[in-house]
Amino acid sequence: MFRIGDFARMCDVSVKTLHHYDELGILEPDRVDGFTGYRYYSASQMGRLNQILAFKEAGFSLSEIAEVFSNKPPAEALVLMLEEKAEQLEQALKLEQQRIGRLRTNIFLIKNGGIPLMNEITIKKTQPILAASLRATIHSIDELGPLWEELNAYIDSRGGRRTIPCMMLYHSAFHLETGADIEVVEPITKAFPGNDRISVYELPAEEKIACIVHNGPFSTIPSTYAAIEKWVDENGYSLKGPVREIYHKGDWATDDPDEYVTEIQYPLK
Repeated sequence: MFRIGDFARMCDVSVKTLHHYDELGILEPDRVDGFTGYRYYSASQMGRLNQILAFKEAGFSLSEIAEVFSNKPPAEALVLMLEEKAEQLEQALKLEQQRIGRLRTNIFLIKNGGIPLMNEITIKKTQPILAASLRATIHSIDELGPLWEELNAYIDSRGGRRTIPCMMLYHSAFHLETGADIEVVEPITKAFPGNDRISVYELPAEEKIACIVHNGPFSTIPSTYAAIEKWVDENGYSLKGPVREIYHKGDWATDDPDEYVTEIQYPLK
Protein backbone atom coordinates (compact mmCIF):
# COMPACT_ATOMS: atom_id res chain seq x y z
CA MET A 1 0.00 0.00 0.00
CA PHE A 2 1.11 3.56 -0.74
CA ARG A 3 0.04 6.73 1.01
CA ILE A 4 -1.59 9.20 -1.34
CA GLY A 5 1.47 11.47 -1.54
CA ASP A 6 3.79 8.61 -2.45
CA PHE A 7 1.30 7.22 -4.98
CA ALA A 8 0.92 10.67 -6.57
CA ARG A 9 4.71 11.11 -6.92
CA MET A 10 5.18 7.67 -8.47
CA CYS A 11 2.39 8.29 -10.99
CA ASP A 12 3.42 11.91 -11.69
CA VAL A 13 0.07 13.41 -10.75
CA SER A 14 -0.90 15.78 -7.96
CA VAL A 15 -2.58 14.83 -4.70
CA LYS A 16 -5.33 17.29 -5.64
CA THR A 17 -5.95 15.32 -8.85
CA LEU A 18 -6.31 12.06 -6.91
CA HIS A 19 -8.78 13.72 -4.53
CA HIS A 20 -10.77 14.93 -7.55
CA TYR A 21 -10.79 11.49 -9.16
CA ASP A 22 -12.02 10.07 -5.85
CA GLU A 23 -14.89 12.58 -5.74
CA LEU A 24 -15.90 11.61 -9.29
CA GLY A 25 -15.78 7.95 -8.40
CA ILE A 26 -13.33 7.02 -11.13
CA LEU A 27 -10.39 6.19 -8.83
CA GLU A 28 -11.18 5.69 -5.18
CA PRO A 29 -8.48 4.84 -2.60
CA ASP A 30 -7.99 1.16 -1.96
CA ARG A 31 -8.30 1.86 1.75
CA VAL A 32 -8.96 4.82 4.02
CA ASP A 33 -7.69 4.68 7.59
CA GLY A 34 -10.74 5.11 9.82
CA PHE A 35 -8.72 6.78 12.59
CA THR A 36 -6.30 9.09 10.71
CA GLY A 37 -8.25 9.50 7.45
CA TYR A 38 -5.11 8.68 5.47
CA ARG A 39 -5.81 7.39 1.96
CA TYR A 40 -3.91 4.40 0.66
CA TYR A 41 -3.54 3.14 -2.91
CA SER A 42 -2.36 -0.22 -4.18
CA ALA A 43 0.11 -0.94 -6.99
CA SER A 44 -2.69 -2.51 -9.04
CA GLN A 45 -4.44 0.89 -9.17
CA MET A 46 -1.62 2.33 -11.26
CA GLY A 47 -3.11 0.52 -14.25
CA ARG A 48 -6.50 2.15 -13.70
CA LEU A 49 -4.86 5.57 -13.33
CA ASN A 50 -2.98 5.04 -16.61
CA GLN A 51 -6.28 4.22 -18.30
CA ILE A 52 -7.87 7.40 -16.96
CA LEU A 53 -4.90 9.51 -18.10
CA ALA A 54 -5.04 7.88 -21.56
CA PHE A 55 -8.70 8.85 -21.94
CA LYS A 56 -7.97 12.37 -20.69
CA GLU A 57 -5.08 12.72 -23.16
CA ALA A 58 -7.40 11.52 -25.93
CA GLY A 59 -9.71 14.46 -25.25
CA PHE A 60 -12.42 12.83 -23.15
CA SER A 61 -13.87 15.05 -20.41
CA LEU A 62 -13.80 13.82 -16.82
CA SER A 63 -17.58 13.41 -16.84
CA GLU A 64 -17.27 11.24 -19.98
CA ILE A 65 -14.50 9.22 -18.33
CA ALA A 66 -16.65 8.75 -15.22
CA GLU A 67 -19.49 7.46 -17.39
CA VAL A 68 -17.17 5.05 -19.21
CA PHE A 69 -15.71 3.59 -16.02
CA SER A 70 -19.07 3.37 -14.23
CA ASN A 71 -19.89 0.45 -16.51
CA LYS A 72 -16.62 -1.30 -15.55
CA PRO A 73 -15.68 -2.20 -19.14
CA PRO A 74 -12.93 -4.77 -19.80
CA ALA A 75 -9.52 -3.57 -20.97
CA GLU A 76 -10.29 -4.73 -24.52
CA ALA A 77 -13.29 -2.39 -24.69
CA LEU A 78 -11.22 0.52 -23.39
CA VAL A 79 -8.56 -0.11 -26.03
CA LEU A 80 -11.21 -0.19 -28.77
CA MET A 81 -12.63 3.15 -27.62
CA LEU A 82 -9.18 4.71 -27.61
CA GLU A 83 -8.41 3.30 -31.07
CA GLU A 84 -11.63 4.86 -32.40
CA LYS A 85 -10.67 8.17 -30.78
CA ALA A 86 -7.19 7.98 -32.30
CA GLU A 87 -8.70 7.53 -35.78
CA GLN A 88 -10.96 10.55 -35.21
CA LEU A 89 -7.97 12.64 -34.12
CA GLU A 90 -5.93 11.51 -37.14
CA GLN A 91 -8.75 12.54 -39.47
CA ALA A 92 -9.10 15.89 -37.69
CA LEU A 93 -5.33 16.40 -37.92
CA LYS A 94 -5.40 15.64 -41.65
CA LEU A 95 -8.13 18.24 -42.17
CA GLU A 96 -6.22 20.81 -40.10
CA GLN A 97 -3.02 20.14 -42.07
CA GLN A 98 -4.95 20.74 -45.30
CA ARG A 99 -6.33 23.93 -43.80
CA ILE A 100 -2.82 25.06 -42.81
CA GLY A 101 -1.63 24.33 -46.35
CA ARG A 102 -4.38 26.51 -47.82
CA LEU A 103 -3.59 29.24 -45.31
CA ARG A 104 0.13 29.18 -46.17
CA THR A 105 -0.76 29.37 -49.86
CA ASN A 106 -2.97 32.40 -49.26
CA ILE A 107 -0.25 34.09 -47.18
CA PHE A 108 2.21 33.62 -50.04
CA LEU A 109 -0.30 34.90 -52.59
CA ILE A 110 -0.77 38.06 -50.53
CA LYS A 111 3.00 38.60 -50.47
CA ASN A 112 3.21 37.68 -54.15
CA GLY A 113 0.50 40.13 -55.15
CA GLY A 114 -1.82 37.29 -56.22
CA ILE A 115 -1.57 35.24 -59.41
CA PRO A 116 -1.87 37.09 -62.74
CA LEU A 117 -4.41 36.03 -65.32
CA MET A 118 -3.44 32.94 -67.30
CA ASN A 119 -1.31 33.79 -70.35
CA GLU A 120 -1.77 37.55 -69.84
CA ILE A 121 1.02 39.90 -68.83
CA THR A 122 0.28 42.05 -65.79
CA ILE A 123 2.27 44.37 -63.55
CA LYS A 124 1.94 44.03 -59.81
CA LYS A 125 3.66 44.81 -56.51
CA THR A 126 5.14 42.15 -54.21
CA GLN A 127 6.08 42.08 -50.53
CA PRO A 128 9.30 40.68 -48.99
CA ILE A 129 9.38 36.88 -48.82
CA LEU A 130 11.49 35.09 -46.20
CA ALA A 131 13.34 32.24 -47.87
CA ALA A 132 16.16 29.74 -47.71
CA SER A 133 18.10 29.22 -50.92
CA LEU A 134 21.02 27.50 -52.59
CA ARG A 135 22.76 29.18 -55.51
CA ALA A 136 24.91 27.30 -58.03
CA THR A 137 26.04 27.25 -61.64
CA ILE A 138 24.70 24.20 -63.44
CA HIS A 139 25.38 22.62 -66.81
CA SER A 140 22.60 20.03 -66.78
CA ILE A 141 18.97 19.84 -65.68
CA ASP A 142 19.93 16.69 -63.76
CA GLU A 143 21.90 18.86 -61.32
CA LEU A 144 18.73 20.52 -60.04
CA GLY A 145 17.44 17.50 -58.11
CA PRO A 146 20.46 17.23 -55.79
CA LEU A 147 20.33 21.00 -55.14
CA TRP A 148 16.70 20.81 -54.01
CA GLU A 149 17.52 17.76 -51.86
CA GLU A 150 20.45 19.53 -50.20
CA LEU A 151 18.40 22.66 -49.53
CA ASN A 152 15.43 20.80 -48.07
CA ALA A 153 17.64 18.53 -45.96
CA TYR A 154 19.32 21.58 -44.44
CA ILE A 155 15.99 23.27 -43.72
CA ASP A 156 14.80 20.11 -41.96
CA SER A 157 18.06 19.82 -39.98
CA ARG A 158 17.53 23.34 -38.62
CA GLY A 159 13.95 22.60 -37.64
CA GLY A 160 12.71 24.97 -40.33
CA ARG A 161 9.27 24.87 -41.86
CA ARG A 162 8.81 25.31 -45.59
CA THR A 163 5.80 27.04 -47.01
CA ILE A 164 4.56 26.98 -50.58
CA PRO A 165 5.19 27.44 -53.42
CA CYS A 166 8.88 26.91 -54.12
CA MET A 167 10.67 28.90 -56.82
CA MET A 168 13.88 29.40 -58.76
CA LEU A 169 15.80 32.58 -59.47
CA TYR A 170 17.73 33.00 -62.71
CA HIS A 171 20.78 35.22 -62.27
CA SER A 172 21.86 34.64 -65.86
CA ALA A 173 20.37 33.42 -69.11
CA PHE A 174 19.57 29.72 -69.00
CA HIS A 175 22.35 28.46 -71.27
CA LEU A 176 23.50 25.11 -69.95
CA GLU A 177 26.40 24.90 -72.42
CA THR A 178 28.17 27.84 -70.76
CA GLY A 179 26.65 27.34 -67.31
CA ALA A 180 23.42 28.74 -65.87
CA ASP A 181 23.61 30.76 -62.64
CA ILE A 182 20.46 29.69 -60.77
CA GLU A 183 19.13 29.73 -57.23
CA VAL A 184 16.67 27.18 -55.82
CA VAL A 185 14.45 28.83 -53.24
CA GLU A 186 12.08 27.60 -50.53
CA PRO A 187 9.91 30.17 -48.74
CA ILE A 188 10.05 29.54 -44.96
CA THR A 189 8.00 30.66 -41.97
CA LYS A 190 10.86 31.63 -39.59
CA ALA A 191 14.51 32.53 -40.03
CA PHE A 192 17.39 30.30 -38.91
CA PRO A 193 21.18 30.44 -39.48
CA GLY A 194 22.50 29.53 -42.92
CA ASN A 195 25.88 28.04 -43.77
CA ASP A 196 28.53 28.44 -46.45
CA ARG A 197 26.12 27.09 -49.10
CA ILE A 198 22.64 27.84 -47.81
CA SER A 199 21.45 31.45 -47.53
CA VAL A 200 18.53 32.58 -45.37
CA TYR A 201 17.25 36.04 -46.29
CA GLU A 202 14.27 38.06 -47.46
CA LEU A 203 13.61 38.24 -51.16
CA PRO A 204 13.16 41.98 -51.64
CA ALA A 205 9.80 43.60 -52.25
CA GLU A 206 9.27 44.75 -55.82
CA GLU A 207 7.30 47.90 -56.58
CA LYS A 208 6.90 46.90 -60.21
CA ILE A 209 7.17 43.35 -61.46
CA ALA A 210 5.86 41.98 -64.77
CA CYS A 211 4.20 38.58 -64.50
CA ILE A 212 2.80 35.92 -66.76
CA VAL A 213 1.45 32.44 -65.95
CA HIS A 214 2.46 29.43 -68.00
CA ASN A 215 0.01 26.53 -67.97
CA GLY A 216 1.55 23.28 -69.18
CA PRO A 217 4.82 21.32 -69.29
CA PHE A 218 8.22 22.94 -68.99
CA SER A 219 9.00 21.83 -72.54
CA THR A 220 6.63 24.52 -73.84
CA ILE A 221 7.66 27.30 -71.46
CA PRO A 222 10.14 29.00 -73.86
CA SER A 223 7.24 30.50 -75.84
CA THR A 224 5.86 32.07 -72.66
CA TYR A 225 9.28 33.51 -71.87
CA ALA A 226 9.49 34.90 -75.39
CA ALA A 227 6.13 36.64 -74.91
CA ILE A 228 7.08 38.40 -71.69
CA GLU A 229 10.56 39.32 -72.95
CA LYS A 230 9.01 40.88 -76.03
CA TRP A 231 6.54 42.82 -73.85
CA VAL A 232 9.33 44.11 -71.56
CA ASP A 233 11.36 45.29 -74.55
CA GLU A 234 8.43 46.88 -76.40
CA ASN A 235 7.36 48.83 -73.30
CA GLY A 236 10.79 50.30 -72.64
CA TYR A 237 11.59 48.38 -69.47
CA SER A 238 14.75 46.55 -68.45
CA LEU A 239 15.40 43.79 -65.97
CA LYS A 240 16.07 45.02 -62.41
CA GLY A 241 17.01 41.69 -60.77
CA PRO A 242 16.93 37.94 -61.26
CA VAL A 243 13.95 36.44 -63.05
CA ARG A 244 11.68 34.54 -60.68
CA GLU A 245 10.03 31.27 -61.65
CA ILE A 246 7.32 30.26 -59.17
CA TYR A 247 5.85 26.75 -59.17
CA HIS A 248 2.22 26.99 -58.12
CA LYS A 249 1.44 23.46 -59.31
CA GLY A 250 3.97 20.83 -60.32
CA ASP A 251 4.76 17.12 -60.18
CA TRP A 252 4.06 16.99 -56.42
CA ALA A 253 0.40 17.89 -57.12
CA THR A 254 -0.36 16.17 -60.43
CA ASP A 255 0.95 13.42 -62.70
CA ASP A 256 -0.14 15.37 -65.78
CA PRO A 257 2.44 17.95 -66.97
CA ASP A 258 -0.32 19.70 -68.92
CA GLU A 259 -1.74 20.77 -65.54
CA TYR A 260 1.46 22.43 -64.31
CA VAL A 261 1.07 26.10 -63.33
CA THR A 262 4.25 28.20 -63.39
CA GLU A 263 4.42 31.94 -62.82
CA ILE A 264 7.26 33.91 -64.45
CA GLN A 265 8.20 37.26 -62.89
CA TYR A 266 10.42 39.99 -64.31
CA PRO A 267 11.43 42.76 -61.83
CA LEU A 268 11.33 45.99 -63.81
CA LYS A 269 13.13 49.29 -63.95
